[in-house]
Amino acid sequence: MTKIPQFPNIKAIIFDYGNTLIAFGRAQVDEFDRRLGKAIESHYGTFDRARYTAHRNADRMAPYAGDPPAYRESDPVEMTAALIRDLYVREARADELAALLEARRAAFIAVVEAEPAVAALLAALRKRFKLGLLSNYPDGLAIRKSMDRMRLTTHFDSVVVSGDLGLVKPHPDTFAASLRELGTSPEETLFVGDNWLADVQGAKRAGMPMVHFTRWAPPEHFEPQPGDAAPDATISRLEELLPLLGPDEEGSA
Repeated sequence: MTKIPQFPNIKAIIFDYGNTLIAFGRAQVDEFDRRLGKAIESHYGTFDRARYTAHRNADRMAPYAGDPPAYRESDPVEMTAALIRDLYVREARADELAALLEARRAAFIAVVEAEPAVAALLAALRKRFKLGLLSNYPDGLAIRKSMDRMRLTTHFDSVVVSGDLGLVKPHPDTFAASLRELGTSPEETLFVGDNWLADVQGAKRAGMPMVHFTRWAPPEHFEPQPGDAAPDATISRLEELLPLLGPDEEGSA
């Protein structure tokens, strides 16, 4: 763990979701795509697997396209319609899109899992800080339902998802929305996340202290660029967060 001064003035902590509180790396992404592909084939028949993979990879990077990027979140219904158009050269009906959106949501909920230690850590932190979650994902309901399934929701004072805002991190409006719900300033709100662009650069540009979590590799990978801000700390286990926050009221870290 990086040795740095503690964060003595923190009143709230905002966590990223995928690859921070839960693993959502290549194994989970591949299983998600397998399940979604199976649902698509049940409606339309077999498709070109290479074309499907290329399209899904492009979907994941679409919000970061452009120079400069607009950081616009994709709409799940429009994404699915474009995928069907690409694979089958036809337009999907509204009822088919609704069924596939449910399949997408169910696939996500099924493939993500939080380790038991996560809930215990959140419960301990909630006694001392306001807690928020700020996630890049096009379907806000999928995030919330997965949190409900794992009994994480009750630990949070705020849950903000890019799919509900129409923008993805590092857009400043995403961080502003989370801070607004928590009622805290950037300086007194710690952000914890994995993605170099979305989380590290986004939080630092928003004026927040930032802890970079490096246990899992995100599928959306961004190399550091000249002039990028450095995180205030780097950890590979969530439990390493506790010593950075100083002692609790009982005097223990």
